[in-house]
Amino acid sequence: MPHDAMKVARREFSPAPETAGEARVFVGDTLRDWGVNRASDDIILLASELVTNAVIHAETTLELTVRRLADAVEVVVADRVPERAVPKAGPLSVDASPSTENTRSGGLGLALAGAIASSWGVSYSKEDKAVWFRLEDEDSGAPDDRTSLAPPLPSSRSRSRGGRRRAGRPEPWAALDAALSARLSLPELLERTVEYARAALGGDAAYIALATPDETEWDVRAAVGLTTGPWRPFRSRTEETFPSAAPEPGPVINDDLMIARAHRGRLSAAGMRSLVTAPLIVDGRITGLIGVASRRIRHFGKTAADRLQEGADRIALPVERARLAQVELARRASLSFLAEASDLLAGTLDEEMTAALAAQLTTSRLGSWCVVHTTTELGTSRLMYATHRNENSTDVLRELVGALPPEEQREPAPLWSQEELASVGLDDELTMELAEGTAISLPLIAHGRVLGRLTVGREPAEEFSREDVDVASDLAQRVSSAMENARLYSNQTSMSEALQRSLLPAKEKEPDIPGVDHAVFYQPAGERTVVGGDFYDVFATDGRWCFAIGDVCGTGPEAAAVTGLARHTLRALAREGCSPAHIMHRLNLAILDENTTTRFLTMLYGEMTPIGGADGRGGMRVRLVSAGHPLPLRLRRDGDVASMATSQPLLGAFEDVEFFTETVDIASGDVLLAVTDGVTERRNGDDMLGDEGLAKIFSGCSGLTAQAVIARIDRDLEDFAPGGHTDDTAMLVLRFL
Repeated sequence: MPHDAMKVARREFSPAPETAGEARVFVGDTLRDWGVNRASDDIILLASELVTNAVIHAETTLELTVRRLADAVEVVVADRVPERAVPKAGPLSVDASPSTENTRSGGLGLALAGAIASSWGVSYSKEDKAVWFRLEDEDSGAPDDRTSLAPPLPSSRSRSRGGRRRAGRPEPWAALDAALSARLSLPELLERTVEYARAALGGDAAYIALATPDETEWDVRAAVGLTTGPWRPFRSRTEETFPSAAPEPGPVINDDLMIARAHRGRLSAAGMRSLVTAPLIVDGRITGLIGVASRRIRHFGKTAADRLQEGADRIALPVERARLAQVELARRASLSFLAEASDLLAGTLDEEMTAALAAQLTTSRLGSWCVVHTTTELGTSRLMYATHRNENSTDVLRELVGALPPEEQREPAPLWSQEELASVGLDDELTMELAEGTAISLPLIAHGRVLGRLTVGREPAEEFSREDVDVASDLAQRVSSAMENARLYSNQTSMSEALQRSLLPAKEKEPDIPGVDHAVFYQPAGERTVVGGDFYDVFATDGRWCFAIGDVCGTGPEAAAVTGLARHTLRALAREGCSPAHIMHRLNLAILDENTTTRFLTMLYGEMTPIGGADGRGGMRVRLVSAGHPLPLRLRRDGDVASMATSQPLLGAFEDVEFFTETVDIASGDVLLAVTDGVTERRNGDDMLGDEGLAKIFSGCSGLTAQAVIARIDRDLEDFAPGGHTDDTAMLVLRFL
């Protein structure tokens, strides 16, 4: 260690992909602890590059040492492979020859060290190889004559330029170096780069293009001198703007654009006649292209080309890093958007709401307007929802897509031609402007079936990037799934509601019972797609008026099958004149014969006949059986509440059971209440309403009509346990007049 070292920090790392990141954190933390602020970003950058080179080329445990000297910071990266030479530094080093013989095959770490460090070198020993650099403090003007980290070994070789680095930099790129150290955003860096490139080569225009994430196309991200209006990025692959690569990637000169293949490009449109381009190369890949153009023929020579390549080499790595960071941010933003869209779309099971939500999500992120069409069962297209960021344009959009429904179009382009618009009489200025913009129209497909189409459009001045198209395609898949779920839910709901209605008596078909005011209540607890297990029935037969209320164990189609069997068997046996006990016996056997899923049934069944006259004013005689069902409650005129009947075995459980009929005379003014266990088992935390709680509520219903009794009980149930019915609930009230 040099004698003038003040502080030392050392750490070993394993050769892993994440090592460079760990090294950056280690160096950054060390510099902060030492209070080193100036040039700390350059130190961290160079240390990271040297560590990356060691991981890739040495593939051994490496040691990173940071030293704080009197007027400099020194970083050493040592590996355990002294016999493997360090790759040759590329053209970023200041003293590298700009000739085409320089193949730029070396590591970028050494190239950056040559461009940034005050001095750098490589030391070899029998056990290890050390690559090092020093970066002097900003106020240190003395040259650094130290060329090694330790007394030179006989076998060591090192390289140093000391304080000559700053004097050796080409003046044309001094401003670019300042921009690179200013930590600008990628758009700002690109804008300044094209300005400096045009000035450095004395051109009239300049541009810089970067490869798309899939590296199949180029995005022109910044330009100067190509347009008199505001600059807008564009995508192009013309031979004029992107000339064919040379056998060895390097600068290319086009002496006369008018004889080039793509002479109708933007450069020619701007009056440019000659062009020189240089590739941005990172790790052997061309990641971008910088070009400078002139209005004069044969304006650029080899010196200008080499100078442009030098500038390209300076910015290649910083720009690629910034581009990758930007791509990663955009990727994360897209994933976040798609995840949020999935959550929102999953929260609705209504097809109309799904279409509206999809259109609103799309316009918030991907386009200026969005239209959702659905495909009907007849195969026709129906407009579901249309929205435009400018509310004043929404009606114009609706009229346009209504007259000319968009066809499938996966690549961005205008959807309608002027001839098509004129053919339907939509040639007004607003419609024409709307139709000029690019758009994509993606099919909504689920399980191989086309459900509709999602169409996204942008203003004429805006273009879709490939990433935008990919995100829109992903969103369309999620919208398809949500729309399919909404349709399945709607179909299931319709079937369940139809089945539920078939298991309950139609309101208009309920009989008028002389001397009795009756009311019924039914509320399933589950989703609308699930058939409840509770039921009731009221019907008349041969001078008798019959009522029933029951509860099948469970819900769904199997419970509905038992309910249907019970209701139809009950009515058939009642019309044959069978007694309540005999009806229960026959129904029990029928359930046992037909029910293969062990679905039990509790039921209260009764039949009423007038005691006095036919008008029922003298009271009613009730014959009933309660087969495992909650016993009915009787409210007398004086407010007394008591249960009536006896609990007997439930149905569908045992074969050898006997039922008996009980007879009760009900006086005028009394009220009979029958409920399912969804009422008595209503819970509020650990508290359950129970029979006593129901009796207390029922005792306050004297003098109320049958329907008012239902309303009072339902209100008190909500007060006891807010939140709706958590179990199927049925109630039957008979008020004897």
